[in-house]
Amino acid sequence: MTTTKENDLIFENINFVYKEKFSSKIIFKDFNYKIKKGKFTSIIGPSGSGKTSLLKLISGLVKFDSGQIKFENKSLKDVIKHITLVQQSISLMPWLNVSQNISLGQITDKKYYLDKLIKDVGLEKFKEYYPHQLSGGLVQRVAIARALLFEPKLLLLDEPFAALDNLSREMISTELVSIIKKKSMTVVMVTHSVEEAALLSDEVLVTGMAPIKIEKSFIPPKNKTGLSWQQIGLRKSLQNKDFQNYIKLIRDTSYKVFKKENVI
Repeated sequence: MTTTKENDLIFENINFVYKEKFSSKIIFKDFNYKIKKGKFTSIIGPSGSGKTSLLKLISGLVKFDSGQIKFENKSLKDVIKHITLVQQSISLMPWLNVSQNISLGQITDKKYYLDKLIKDVGLEKFKEYYPHQLSGGLVQRVAIARALLFEPKLLLLDEPFAALDNLSREMISTELVSIIKKKSMTVVMVTHSVEEAALLSDEVLVTGMAPIKIEKSFIPPKNKTGLSWQQIGLRKSLQNKDFQNYIKLIRDTSYKVFKKENVI
């Protein structure tokens, strides 16, 4: 029987050099790590450290120079159709409405699922709207719905809520991640927000500068109410001493890493 560990997202001796016209930069050098299957994992690190490159390598948008990435005990090329990446800059077709933008590119007829998905992400009243009529939060809902339509086993999120103001970010991220978690998929999210990572994630990874490596990982403390921190919400969680200490631990570690890397 295949163990959960073998089903994880596994990086084995990954090497990748980012090359420009007159320069090159080592992003990964013999990188090894396992991200747990079925969990929501967030990655925090300095700008330019290679976090987005990591997502692009997993999604197949960028090819690594050597090594191997496996998921569910299969090589990347065998599971690539089950992987979806939501990038920071969201591209919607301006001549298509919300419903059409979400369903764009679907291979099979999933109208029954599309209608439910639109309702689940709070777009039922806006499905005939066009991109120029949408707020940033609604655009983000479209992007997430479009990704979920393909029912991926592995969902990659690159700073998905960065363009939103703080209040919208808190409300929309909590709501959409709740929907994502109900799908029982593996999620890897890149973010610069410690609070967001702590609230939403089953595990938080802190990286240093390139060549990238995982400096430390954090698992959230159990809440005495039995609810997740996400279910409680950020403002109430921030009143809890255990959650406060958890955020402080992640922030202090990030600060030490950044200082060691001469980022600050």
